[in-house]
Amino acid sequence: MDAVEDIKSRLDIADAIQEYLPLKPAGTGSFKGLCPFHQEKSPSFFANRPRQSWHCFGCNEGGDVISFVMRMEGMDFREALEFLAQKTGVTLPSYNPEQQTLKRRLIELNDLAARWFQATLRNDPRAEVARKYLMSRGVDDLTADLWRLGFAPDSWDELTNALKSNGATDDELVQAGLAAKSDRGSGVYDRFRGRVMFPIADLHGRIVGFTGRILADVKEAKYVNTPETHVYKKSAVLYGLDKAKGEIKKQGMAVIVEGNMDALSSHQFGVTNVVASSGTALTEDQLLLLRRYTDKLAIAFDGDKAGDAATLRGLDLARNLDFNLRVISIPPESGKDPDDVVRKDVSIWTKIIAEARPIVDWLYARAFAANDVTRPEGKKEIARALLTEFRRINDPVERDAWITKLGNDLEVSTDALRDVMHRSSIDTSRRSGHSSPRTQPQPSDERDFQKEKTRFEHLEDRLEAILYVKPQLKSCAEEIFGRHTFKTEQSPEKLDLLAVIADREFEDQSDKTLERELRETAAEILRLKRAEEGLLIEREMREAERQKDDAKIAALIQRLRDL
Repeated sequence: MDAVEDIKSRLDIADAIQEYLPLKPAGTGSFKGLCPFHQEKSPSFFANRPRQSWHCFGCNEGGDVISFVMRMEGMDFREALEFLAQKTGVTLPSYNPEQQTLKRRLIELNDLAARWFQATLRNDPRAEVARKYLMSRGVDDLTADLWRLGFAPDSWDELTNALKSNGATDDELVQAGLAAKSDRGSGVYDRFRGRVMFPIADLHGRIVGFTGRILADVKEAKYVNTPETHVYKKSAVLYGLDKAKGEIKKQGMAVIVEGNMDALSSHQFGVTNVVASSGTALTEDQLLLLRRYTDKLAIAFDGDKAGDAATLRGLDLARNLDFNLRVISIPPESGKDPDDVVRKDVSIWTKIIAEARPIVDWLYARAFAANDVTRPEGKKEIARALLTEFRRINDPVERDAWITKLGNDLEVSTDALRDVMHRSSIDTSRRSGHSSPRTQPQPSDERDFQKEKTRFEHLEDRLEAILYVKPQLKSCAEEIFGRHTFKTEQSPEKLDLLAVIADREFEDQSDKTLERELRETAAEILRLKRAEEGLLIEREMREAERQKDDAKIAALIQRLRDL
């Protein structure tokens, strides 16, 4: 048995997947849940234990446990194997280090840099200013070690020389974001100088980048970050997620703060389901990472950014991904940010989190705070902003309650508000219907054809799944379809799909019921085939009429009659 098969033999696919998302039984040996790879509200993701495979009927992806881990963790095949080998105790065959990928090499260099920064913080006399800074911020030694905090001395080449002594090249250091090319000719220089260093880890705790905070009072950027590299994408990383993911899953909620110190302080004082967006608005990649562990978010904003456009876009993304979204408001008397609150009294921080308001509550208060409710123009702006939000509310009772409250607070009739909401909805629909030339909508018959084609493919899978369960019904299918030949050999991937469909749709059904299902499915397939052929004939007819080909028109009319 090779290493791949050995790993797969020691893992159960349902158990492995349930480490990432909840699954519910869905037939003998099958489990279902919400697909982690696309947005959906009804489960279309299935794991099949007998075949040790998974398949999503929504995005049509599938595979084995290794392909699942590759997709979930953003790993290549070798990385996924190493990850699973460590979990299962399998020893992978050795391979030539010279064949390591660039990605692996950059992570190795970042780890070496983090170790060097840590050692400098502990031992270098020049790091006294950094040690005093961290002490003033209340960071204890254990936290500094856990988060691998370090110090970059005010030097142009010390880190570069240290890493070169470990075999690094100038090009590798630039690609890792640790050095920059010199403007004076050849050579490189240290990117981070005179700064406290905050290593940034990916989901697995591997160092992929850094944030450096300046300590001297000079005219430089307060924070310098690693630039985009092959391993560091700022929009796809959340500071502290590698440490917080377990508690996030346990508590069923992630708390998102802005600054790295906000997250670090919260963890130091025991609130460990906290991650930091590092000063950026939430992105779809970050939200999809969090979606692996929870669908509930509580977000703490800095007051000066709570209403900016980027922040609101991040909130829209979260709602579009169907997160249960709450907003944490820090009372001015409690502190200026989460770090400040935690260091004063961590119990206040936990209370503030517990009292986080639903997103609609927060937007409601924000709309009234930003506009003059005594003026008609102010009322109009408040109504415009909030009615857009109310349309998102699916529950009609909750939506009506908000409309009634808004009418009372604005001192306008609810009929007027509903009229505005209705007209706004129509306008939005009209605007969304205007497409650029590249996205011009297809004619209705073309759209219907594509929709029917997709349905046709699903029906064929359904029919073949019936034959997978009851191969003795093959003669019945051939009787219906005449000379149509059904495949006796299927690819492993197709068999995985058929097994999931069979388990989901036809478990414990009698032979008589399955034969009826087959005949009904076959009848629908034949109907769609006739509809497809009819559409093709109509296209040919239009072309024949354009060319005034009477003979072809007559032949096509006969084909339609025969159909």
